Amino acid sequence: MPIVIVDTEGLGAFDEEHNHDTKIFLLALLLCSLLIYNSVGPIDENALSNLSLVVNLSKSLQIKKGEIATDADEMAQYFPSFLWILRDFALRLEDSEGYSITQKQYLENSLQE
Repeated sequence: MPIVIVDTEGLGAFDEEHNHDTKIFLLALLLCSLLIYNSVGPIDENALSNLSLVVNLSKSLQIKKGEIATDADEMAQYFPSFLWILRDFALRLEDSEGYSITQKQYLENSLQE
Protein backbone atom coordinates (compact mmCIF):
# COMPACT_ATOMS: atom_id res chain seq x y z
CA MET A 1 0.00 0.00 0.00
CA PRO A 2 1.68 3.24 -1.10
CA ILE A 3 1.74 6.07 1.42
CA VAL A 4 2.36 9.72 0.64
CA ILE A 5 3.11 12.10 3.50
CA VAL A 6 2.73 15.83 2.90
CA ASP A 7 4.05 18.22 5.54
CA THR A 8 2.67 21.73 5.16
CA GLU A 9 3.78 24.87 6.90
CA GLY A 10 1.95 26.05 9.98
CA LEU A 11 -0.98 28.42 10.15
CA GLY A 12 -0.63 32.16 10.68
CA ALA A 13 2.56 33.11 8.86
CA PHE A 14 3.15 36.84 9.29
CA ASP A 15 4.74 37.48 5.90
CA GLU A 16 2.00 35.91 3.74
CA GLU A 17 -1.22 37.21 2.22
CA HIS A 18 -4.50 36.72 4.10
CA ASN A 19 -5.72 33.66 2.15
CA HIS A 20 -2.35 31.85 2.09
CA ASP A 21 -3.36 29.52 4.96
CA THR A 22 -6.64 28.72 3.25
CA LYS A 23 -4.92 27.69 0.01
CA ILE A 24 -2.45 25.40 1.77
CA PHE A 25 -5.12 23.90 3.98
CA LEU A 26 -7.48 23.22 1.05
CA LEU A 27 -4.70 21.51 -0.87
CA ALA A 28 -3.94 19.30 2.14
CA LEU A 29 -7.65 18.46 2.52
CA LEU A 30 -7.92 17.46 -1.12
CA LEU A 31 -4.83 15.25 -1.05
CA CYS A 32 -5.11 13.41 2.24
CA SER A 33 -7.19 10.70 3.80
CA LEU A 34 -5.91 11.51 7.32
CA LEU A 35 -5.27 15.09 8.40
CA ILE A 36 -2.87 15.36 11.34
CA TYR A 37 -2.97 18.72 13.10
CA ASN A 38 0.17 19.19 15.20
CA SER A 39 -0.04 21.92 17.84
CA VAL A 40 2.22 23.05 20.65
CA GLY A 41 0.85 23.38 24.18
CA PRO A 42 -2.46 22.55 25.81
CA ILE A 43 -5.92 23.03 24.33
CA ASP A 44 -6.77 26.65 25.04
CA GLU A 45 -8.57 29.54 23.37
CA ASN A 46 -5.66 30.22 21.03
CA ALA A 47 -5.49 26.59 19.88
CA LEU A 48 -9.24 26.56 19.21
CA SER A 49 -9.12 29.83 17.28
CA ASN A 50 -6.41 28.35 15.03
CA LEU A 51 -8.82 25.54 14.18
CA SER A 52 -11.47 28.04 13.10
CA LEU A 53 -10.03 27.73 9.59
CA VAL A 54 -11.32 24.14 9.45
CA VAL A 55 -14.79 25.24 10.57
CA ASN A 56 -14.93 28.07 8.04
CA LEU A 57 -13.86 25.77 5.22
CA SER A 58 -16.54 23.23 6.12
CA LYS A 59 -19.20 25.96 5.95
CA SER A 60 -18.41 26.63 2.31
CA LEU A 61 -17.91 23.05 1.14
CA GLN A 62 -19.87 22.36 -2.04
CA ILE A 63 -20.44 18.71 -2.78
CA LYS A 64 -22.72 19.30 -5.73
CA LYS A 65 -22.74 22.39 -7.91
CA GLY A 66 -24.73 25.16 -6.27
CA GLU A 67 -25.55 23.07 -3.19
CA ILE A 68 -23.78 23.67 0.14
CA ALA A 69 -23.41 20.61 2.36
CA THR A 70 -25.23 20.82 5.70
CA ASP A 71 -25.49 17.18 6.74
CA ALA A 72 -22.49 16.08 8.86
CA ASP A 73 -22.66 12.48 7.60
CA GLU A 74 -22.59 13.65 4.00
CA MET A 75 -19.63 15.95 4.68
CA ALA A 76 -17.74 13.14 6.46
CA GLN A 77 -17.60 11.24 3.16
CA TYR A 78 -15.49 14.02 1.62
CA PHE A 79 -13.37 15.25 4.52
CA PRO A 80 -10.39 13.23 5.72
CA SER A 81 -10.21 11.80 9.22
CA PHE A 82 -8.80 14.28 11.72
CA LEU A 83 -6.13 13.61 14.36
CA TRP A 84 -5.07 16.40 16.73
CA ILE A 85 -1.61 15.94 18.22
CA LEU A 86 -0.70 18.00 21.29
CA ARG A 87 2.99 18.26 22.09
CA ASP A 88 5.59 20.01 24.22
CA PHE A 89 3.63 20.62 27.38
CA ALA A 90 3.08 19.14 30.80
CA LEU A 91 -0.44 18.93 32.11
CA ARG A 92 -2.05 18.02 35.37
CA LEU A 93 -5.29 16.20 34.77
CA GLU A 94 -7.26 17.93 37.50
CA ASP A 95 -10.53 19.81 37.52
CA SER A 96 -10.96 23.30 38.98
CA GLU A 97 -11.36 21.81 42.47
CA GLY A 98 -8.17 19.73 42.29
CA TYR A 99 -9.78 16.32 41.72
CA SER A 100 -8.19 13.93 39.24
CA ILE A 101 -9.95 13.67 35.83
CA THR A 102 -9.46 11.59 32.66
CA GLN A 103 -8.08 12.84 29.34
CA LYS A 104 -11.60 12.77 27.90
CA GLN A 105 -12.94 14.89 30.75
CA TYR A 106 -10.06 17.35 30.22
CA LEU A 107 -10.97 17.70 26.55
CA GLU A 108 -14.66 18.18 27.32
CA ASN A 109 -13.81 20.81 29.96
CA SER A 110 -11.53 22.62 27.48
CA LEU A 111 -14.30 22.82 24.89
CA GLN A 112 -16.83 24.36 27.26
CA GLU A 113 -17.39 28.11 27.07
